Amino acid sequence: MARSAGDQSVPRGILAFDTALSACGVAFWDAEKDVMHGRCTPMVRGQAEALVPMIDDIIHADAGQSMDRIDLIVTTVGPGAFTGLRIGLSTARALGVALDVPVAGLCTADMIAAAFFASGQGMQADRLAVLLETKRQDFYVRFYTPDGTPDGDVQALPGADIVARSAGEKILLIGDALARFQADHDDDRFTVCEGFDLIDPRIMAREGRRLYCADSHLAPEPLYLRDADVSAPKRQGRQII
Repeated sequence: MARSAGDQSVPRGILAFDTALSACGVAFWDAEKDVMHGRCTPMVRGQAEALVPMIDDIIHADAGQSMDRIDLIVTTVGPGAFTGLRIGLSTARALGVALDVPVAGLCTADMIAAAFFASGQGMQADRLAVLLETKRQDFYVRFYTPDGTPDGDVQALPGADIVARSAGEKILLIGDALARFQADHDDDRFTVCEGFDLIDPRIMAREGRRLYCADSHLAPEPLYLRDADVSAPKRQGRQII
């Protein structure tokens, strides 16, 4: 059952953070006063060391609050980097248990799309596509209609499949994999909008609360679309006969 605005279970202090992409972002939103504090620091690695100190800094130094002011924890569940997802999810679960508060999961592609639609930029296209790096030959992709509704599931697809699924349409591309896609697929049907390559934790806080209250958030479980890269050891182990 969705929660009404007057419901005492509706969270008023929301902590949101993301480490799934190439950044570490944290926000705290006092929804009762509509006061938001947040920051996003780009980093390829190092989120494990940066996340907890950043949470502490946002809650105590910036917001002037204590941890018991948190009613809801929001984190991204994927798709994204395996290590980054584990960092964010393990931290969210641990804090959720320690503070006895719920944890809501959000799709990374949805949060990139939400930032675009919240920006108020026009969309002269049939659909929006969020392209995210897999660090392989394919891309994480999800399509959206012009009103922001997801059009299908998020998937890991080769560029040729994305082109094929866009036949006859004009597609606006956002995300952190634009340059790699454009390098191999120079097509007039695709236009790009830069500046939406990282997740804004402030958007996460608002969207997380909205989805939680509507009971439509994701479980705090990793959304893996592929297996992890595992390489066999080059050296053969010694055998004792």
